[in-house]
Amino acid sequence: MPNETFFNLPGEKQKRILDAAKKEFSQSALKDASIANIVKGAEISRGSFYQYFEDMEDLYLYYFHSLGKDNHQQFLYSLKQHQGDLFATFEDFFSRWFLEIFKGENVLFYKNLFMSMDFHAMHKFLLSNGQNKQVKVHKTRGEEHRKIKDIQKAILEEVDQTLLDVKNEQELLLLFQLLIHITFSTIADGYRRHCENGWYDIQKIDEEFHLKLNWLKKGTKKSKEGNKR
Repeated sequence: MPNETFFNLPGEKQKRILDAAKKEFSQSALKDASIANIVKGAEISRGSFYQYFEDMEDLYLYYFHSLGKDNHQQFLYSLKQHQGDLFATFEDFFSRWFLEIFKGENVLFYKNLFMSMDFHAMHKFLLSNGQNKQVKVHKTRGEEHRKIKDIQKAILEEVDQTLLDVKNEQELLLLFQLLIHITFSTIADGYRRHCENGWYDIQKIDEEFHLKLNWLKKGTKKSKEGNKR
């Protein structure tokens, strides 16, 4: 989250910075984004940028959360609504999100986000805290990692393990990570393979997503008895 200096800026200047961030992040992935382009578009100095944000990733995460994404809280709420059913939660939560990321006004930002994301980043964006505090709490990388682990633990504690064939918490964690990977890779594939004239086939993407989840739930190998039938 930004430093307190950023939140003390007039609203118009904050908006100018976020507009410049949106433009840059919609045409470049985080690793390729240019601070020079952002400070030019926002009409601020490079020195001012570092008074407001720790680095480019700090601004990137804040812009993501400015879109209204408090992901882990929303995911937790959905998990409770589905009485701890992990698969039902993934199906519901991400199927609804597909509309926003493939049809919404920030589609170019999301495209760059998902197509350049590694496994660590997947967890960071799903589990990061979108708290809207006016003062930044400075965290070391280790503290940030522990925070993500705490959020992950809170989510997994809500899962009804009696619905799953897992023996312990470690296996549950592996399943959760696998579901995240399936979800995010399906989104990235959607951007790569299911676009025609600038429009994404959400129905096809959603069908593939549910097919993968169904394979994971039920398996794909038929029994000999099943083949005989």
